[in-house]
Amino acid sequence: ITDPYHYLTQQHFTSEIFKIEIQNLPRHFGFAQLKKMLTGLQLKPKKVKAVNKATYAFVTFSCQEDKEEALKVLNGHKWKGQVLKAKLAKPVEDPYTKSLALKRSQEESDGNTQEAKRRKEEDSLPVEERLNNTVTPLWNQPYENQLSTKQTNTREFLRNLSKMLQRNVGEMSPWLKQQRKSHSGMACELEPIKPSPVLESYRNKCEFTIGKSVDGIDNTVGFRLGTYKGGHMSVVNPSACSHICPSTKAIVSAFQQYLQQESSLPSYDPQMHSGHWRMLLVRTSLNGGKMAAAFMHPQALSKEAIDAEKKKLCGYFKEGEGKNCQLTSLYLNLQGESGQSYEHLEGDEHITEELLGLKFRISPDAFFQVNTKAAEVLYTTVADWAQVTPATTVLDVCCGTGTIGITLAKRVKKVIGIEMNQQAIDDAVFNAKANNLSNIEYVCGKAEVVLPDMTQDLKDCDDIVGIVDPPRPGMPPKVLQAIRRCSTLRRLIYVSCHPQNAINNFIDLCRPISNRNKGIPFRPTKAVAVDLFPHTKHCELVILFERADRVDSYYEVPEGVKRSSNTDGEVSTSVTS
Repeated sequence: ITDPYHYLTQQHFTSEIFKIEIQNLPRHFGFAQLKKMLTGLQLKPKKVKAVNKATYAFVTFSCQEDKEEALKVLNGHKWKGQVLKAKLAKPVEDPYTKSLALKRSQEESDGNTQEAKRRKEEDSLPVEERLNNTVTPLWNQPYENQLSTKQTNTREFLRNLSKMLQRNVGEMSPWLKQQRKSHSGMACELEPIKPSPVLESYRNKCEFTIGKSVDGIDNTVGFRLGTYKGGHMSVVNPSACSHICPSTKAIVSAFQQYLQQESSLPSYDPQMHSGHWRMLLVRTSLNGGKMAAAFMHPQALSKEAIDAEKKKLCGYFKEGEGKNCQLTSLYLNLQGESGQSYEHLEGDEHITEELLGLKFRISPDAFFQVNTKAAEVLYTTVADWAQVTPATTVLDVCCGTGTIGITLAKRVKKVIGIEMNQQAIDDAVFNAKANNLSNIEYVCGKAEVVLPDMTQDLKDCDDIVGIVDPPRPGMPPKVLQAIRRCSTLRRLIYVSCHPQNAINNFIDLCRPISNRNKGIPFRPTKAVAVDLFPHTKHCELVILFERADRVDSYYEVPEGVKRSSNTDGEVSTSVTS
């Protein structure tokens, strides 16, 4: 297939054929604001893509009628002082087909370039080595060198953060000047990186793709040699991956044998949108828990056919060749156009893990750090930096299954956990009870929705410590604004698995007081990298933010905003004419 638009003529539905471009949008707007505007006009968007720092966006719809209605309503509509324009937009090209075409073009134009030589050299390596280069790119480096690389990258990030803070906080901040002077241009002190206690077989959660091997063998279970967008679809078994534990590898091999010898269903083809088997999720625990969840697209299969496949799969792992894996939990996840859902098939509904002497129940889709022993290092660091007392209230934002808050609960007055995943909340409640903790409260909802009201209720608390461990994209600005308005929250520990995505969060915590950013700003005081992912380029970054005692010469209030503060350091602002 060479046509990057081939998918438009296939039988499966794609909203790309009902796509428009909205132009002349305001320079500053949020995704949520744009979506609210569209639904407020009684339009029915299916997908909304707002381009970063651009004055245009793309919107798709479910049918021709909805698309035409949007074109009619949006053309000439005035929003935030801008008169909008709407026009038809081209569908997006299939990234896999596009990437292959680009590679062919480069090879034909000049096969002697450095990039072409690099690709040729990479392709000549044994397939297991190519896979390790993809999933664990530092696998062949001594661990000391890996740590040095990660520490250097963290240092460069903190230097970049200080430059961005300088642009946003300004030269009027003596504390920032002092930090940069004292810490070699970094925004704060950087402690030595904390290594992982285990280097091999450390991952307790893995998601394996199901597809064709390099040799074209279908229903191979493993990792791709690269991304779909990068032009890779071949799947390689993870037997040579050192970060995968033997029990996980055994489950993968057994499931692959089931697919190739017992099941008559082919793997899912992301290019053609055909086939069934998509992915295998495996979760394990140090105390012997083994969970597997098979992801399957039902396509046009009847309920009877799906039920028969479930029965066959259960029998294979309970009584057949797969019983040697000793699975303790088996799920099926049907992924169709209407969404996805986990269905428990066999064994326990959860696995349990022990961390810092505490027990945790884990569901298929609940968040739990993938390296348990290194997570103990991470959470011990958080506890040390939190400086909690028996009078402290801990605000655990994006709490997942409650791990961080539960590890602190016996040392504090109260823990309040916020999480949007109901299953994770259920696990967190169970985990608190299982560890005989009664001073923990959990709230299910988006942090940006529940936190503003919650911080009002916490004003009477003497000491609040905030802990933020968000998903990869970071936190919505409204969460940071709510945190800043909570005047008794003096210390905030931010745990980030992708600091570059969270950099705007860090800046928002430190911005000068304004009508939008009320409350005394925070300052980064120290940071440390914790290596949860040996042999990869990733690590967790922990930054301690502390609030200034009062509004003083460290911060300058923007022109036009009147500042006042009481004896408690609480700040109010108002716009002056």
